[in-house]
Amino acid sequence: MKTKLIATLLVFALVNCGTEKTEVEGTPETTESTMTSKNIDLMSDMELFLFSEELEKNLIDEESLEVSRGLSVKLLETAQKHIEKFPKSEYRRELIRKGSRAAQGLGQDFEAVRLIEIAISENKNDPTIIEEMNLRAFLFDKMDNKKKAQEAYEEIIAKYPDHESVKMHKERLKTLHMTEDELIKLFEERNAK
Repeated sequence: MKTKLIATLLVFALVNCGTEKTEVEGTPETTESTMTSKNIDLMSDMELFLFSEELEKNLIDEESLEVSRGLSVKLLETAQKHIEKFPKSEYRRELIRKGSRAAQGLGQDFEAVRLIEIAISENKNDPTIIEEMNLRAFLFDKMDNKKKAQEAYEEIIAKYPDHESVKMHKERLKTLHMTEDELIKLFEERNAK
């Protein structure tokens, strides 16, 4: 029995000898590559939230001030996974916001709007939802979807008539359907006064 145990341990040692995970010479494992390769499928509600926080902390390279595309993609995926798996989470709205920001940074405005609309529909009675409503209106405007932008601005004006952003939205509605040349002419006229 003792001999079999020693033989098994020797075989185990020989098989595992030299199979430690090592870095390829000259290509050290970076924080970004470690984070982007992390499996988020089995993470809990809290783990996904904490991972999203860590992704955000590392999103911008402090030396070059460049935003990491890989970490932005991973942040968006993390938010999407959280939204899918944890519909009743206390972190849901914050992860929706993070996902929307990541989508915007990646030039995925349609996905950013889709995420923001989830937050708006789930938090209709929260007075701070105007933040997401303003963002949605801005994104529709940016995407040149004049009809949706107009509807979004009008909804804000109707629901929050005393909010500080309403004055700006009313002004934007006056110019929303103008061409670029018409806008330039209007601004030139206003600046000439």
